[in-house]
Amino acid sequence: MVNLLNDELPALPHGLAAAFWWALNPLFQLLVFDPKGLTLAADPLSNAPELTFVEDDTGATGTIGAAVATAKKAMVAAEMVYMAMAQLKQLSCGGPELQNGQTSRGGSGGWHSAKGGEVAIDCPGQEILERTSAVISDRMVEARLTAGLPAAGRTILASAAQRMFLETLPQVVERALMYRSVDPQAMHALAASVEDQEYLRSQLESLGLVAFIGNGAVLPRVSGVSNMPLATNTVVRFQAPPELQVMVELPNQGAVVGMGIRQGVTLICGGGFNGKSTLLQAIERGVYNHAPGDGRERVVTDATATKIKAEEGRFVCSTDIRPFINNLPLSKTTDAFSTANASGSTSMAASIQEAVEVEASTLLFDEDTCATNFLVRDGRMQQLVSQDCEPITPLVSRVRELWEAKGVSSIMVIGGCGDYLDVADTVVSMHGYVPSDVTKKAKDIARRMPVVIEIPQIKYGSLAPPATSGVGADAHERTDEPEVFPELDLTALDQLVSVSQTRAIASMLQLATQNARRRTMRSLVSDMCTTALGDLPAGHGVAGNLARPRGIEVALAINRLRYAQIQP
Repeated sequence: MVNLLNDELPALPHGLAAAFWWALNPLFQLLVFDPKGLTLAADPLSNAPELTFVEDDTGATGTIGAAVATAKKAMVAAEMVYMAMAQLKQLSCGGPELQNGQTSRGGSGGWHSAKGGEVAIDCPGQEILERTSAVISDRMVEARLTAGLPAAGRTILASAAQRMFLETLPQVVERALMYRSVDPQAMHALAASVEDQEYLRSQLESLGLVAFIGNGAVLPRVSGVSNMPLATNTVVRFQAPPELQVMVELPNQGAVVGMGIRQGVTLICGGGFNGKSTLLQAIERGVYNHAPGDGRERVVTDATATKIKAEEGRFVCSTDIRPFINNLPLSKTTDAFSTANASGSTSMAASIQEAVEVEASTLLFDEDTCATNFLVRDGRMQQLVSQDCEPITPLVSRVRELWEAKGVSSIMVIGGCGDYLDVADTVVSMHGYVPSDVTKKAKDIARRMPVVIEIPQIKYGSLAPPATSGVGADAHERTDEPEVFPELDLTALDQLVSVSQTRAIASMLQLATQNARRRTMRSLVSDMCTTALGDLPAGHGVAGNLARPRGIEVALAINRLRYAQIQP
């Protein structure tokens, strides 16, 4: 039984799973989804209920939805809603009882102190993603929020709750969902920027490129735990070397100039602390569109580019790693290799094969996060341990074949493995955060100081796509930790940029268990990625905290699921 302070609210039925409509104004209605009824913000065992604003479909013209007509523009308009609501997400509805606006996350006065009144939305990052926190069409705007009822212990603060529903939530609608409250120039600039990035990415292959970094780009971030751009007055803006400059005509901005990274094998070298990894990190995030002002909105990468790194202890199931690892002791075969505790080199071999299987056409490597014995085996070690006694074929012996036989390009940050100069098509040197083309110098050094690169005894061969006979997924989500759920560690997937993407992957895996049958990985991932985010399993009526992952990350997640049944 819930008691009320100060005054009483009208009695509400327990379990508002069907619908609870509240007229906010002639254009909007409020729908509350929560199978357990309204929860109290001060209750640590409960989550805030999800609120959904739905436009009345009688033909409103003042909403953001009325200003869009296409799916792409709808995603852009939704991004405007995210950004507007993110600025309002800490709105407190409590007044004096809530100690000048202390929210449920910020209160520290103990169980019986006043908390709650927080209205929040799944926050956007620097990347523009398809999300479920705002759904927009030409006739409807739906914003999916969470709100914690103001409470002290298990007692609702009625006056504060009244202010939340009748004052704060209408403010949110007015300031975030109404077109008159949105800067139209900012909205059109965002749409134009997204259109330009999409167009530029679509042109990379015809230009013979795998990535483009525009002049003036701001690549460094504030810190290792923040994706915000470093203050522009303290940063060196990117400037392409003349030899690698490319000009592209964009639909909205017009001609842009920047560095084009060509297909094939590209090395990024240079001294420590000179921007090598910063450049690669910008390239790996270039698979996503960025908001204007981020600094990386002119950094565009092949949409299938995949970061590869060592993952000691990862799970590998039925993966053909023969191009890299063969002739294991005790005659153990590697055409359908499985292990519950992979070494660094084995994990990299498996990750490359898994990425190639789902048609990744660009691989990204940073020497700092790779297993050394997988990258290279120098002449002295070749003399000490003969080739027929070494199961590992290093990447330096395969990277050209990956490009020439498979059409898979590689971008590699290299600081100490000079053997790669022999196999590179392009070499970029970073000095003082400024790139220069040193390809000719690198080739001269390679000629003057030759090294012996082992020639593999077998060709790369064709990769037969394995089939998953069943994929299981635990429904318990771990969004407050770097794992989706206990069995699945996704911390090595650097191109997952939002925890909302991991939630979506968890929901996709749940969906896969409902249709478990023998099928290829490509087919399974294709079905998952064509499923509307709103159709994914949710704990209640709607899911407002999902974001679209790339199909490649979905495939990589399946391959790391320890009880997935994968067969060659």
